[in-house]
Amino acid sequence: MTEIEILGSGSEVGRSSIVVNGKKRLIMDCGVKIQPEPPKYPNIGKVDAAIISHAHLDHIGAGPLLVKKGKIPIYMNDITLELGTMLIEDSMKVAKKEGFRVPFDKIDVKRFVKNTKIVRYNEKFHVGDFECSLWPSGHIPGSSSVMVDGAERIFYTADIQSRPSRLLNPCVLPNKVDTLIIESTYGMKVQSNRKKEEDRLLEAVEEAMANDSVALMPVFAVGRAQEVMLILKDYAGKIAIDGMVKKASEIVAQYGSYLKDPKEFREVLKKVKFVRTDEERATALKKYPIIIASAGMLGGGWAVHYLREMQEMKHAKVLFTGFLVEESPGRNLIETKIFQNAEEKFHVHGNIQQIELSAHADRDGLLDIIKRTQPKTVICVHGDKCDQFAKDIEEKFKVQAFAPKNGETIKI
Repeated sequence: MTEIEILGSGSEVGRSSIVVNGKKRLIMDCGVKIQPEPPKYPNIGKVDAAIISHAHLDHIGAGPLLVKKGKIPIYMNDITLELGTMLIEDSMKVAKKEGFRVPFDKIDVKRFVKNTKIVRYNEKFHVGDFECSLWPSGHIPGSSSVMVDGAERIFYTADIQSRPSRLLNPCVLPNKVDTLIIESTYGMKVQSNRKKEEDRLLEAVEEAMANDSVALMPVFAVGRAQEVMLILKDYAGKIAIDGMVKKASEIVAQYGSYLKDPKEFREVLKKVKFVRTDEERATALKKYPIIIASAGMLGGGWAVHYLREMQEMKHAKVLFTGFLVEESPGRNLIETKIFQNAEEKFHVHGNIQQIELSAHADRDGLLDIIKRTQPKTVICVHGDKCDQFAKDIEEKFKVQAFAPKNGETIKI
């Protein structure tokens, strides 16, 4: 009998960590929950091998914990290793600055990199008697779903998108699985029409420019930043990018095989302004009407600097394009027009909007994934309404569906 143990992402968005117990103990993802602060890490225990689905911190951010107790093989693709290492190192700097404890150090990060085994999409590798492979999930460059084929055929979607975007092709799915572990971020929400949302973003940016003002987009450095650049490609010469978005975009451009149209992305990247010095930063708002900067939830990064500088601008726009966790500074700003973190608090006078450009499948997309993979058992994770989503799945598909909490084990 195979057991699925939920160490993180049980009825929450964050710290994804799921163990499949067979002859070997295999962990899929090892993430951290950044918001609300302080960061929360999963309690891993001993594992024999790990597979990392993609580079976002809630899936890779606790990865160095895997090698604290000795060597184990850690499987992921090349772009995930490079982007993920960049994000882990940055998160350590941020934690140090904020005074938060990090349960690993730079030596552990080096060990984590050294123990990584690079695998390509559809390349088979073995962990004990499990035959494993990575499948494109359409979420960010390099993102993967994970197939674990043993006594049961288990498919872990990780973060998944069933619709194409400007940057990526949609996910690739198997025809039939026994157990589907499905992310449920938007399990209870149908997203707006993608074209309409892109048009809303363009209209907001054009309105800010018509008023000689600025549109600030706080973004996730990996995935969302590059998507937004492609939507705004006709205005590339008016865009300044700052923060980790610079390095992330340069890395993404080097791994063209993961992109829908690598040539188009590289062309856009040649035209945008990379803000590299404080001197350039001081004049960026005057010279560039579009600012794309990390971080996506305003938990830190250069986006906060620009927001502070433009707080009095009545015609300015602050345009969020990603998921905003409860209690994050970004969510609070949208709800109250007040930015607040540990150091400061101020009112933002411009127009604040949330544009739905999610890299996650919505309710319709998730239900379609279930229909296409025909599982006998569904395990809902990575969402704050997993219970309700699981009930709806049972009703619609007449299969067993679970919404486990962290620490729970399901026997399949």
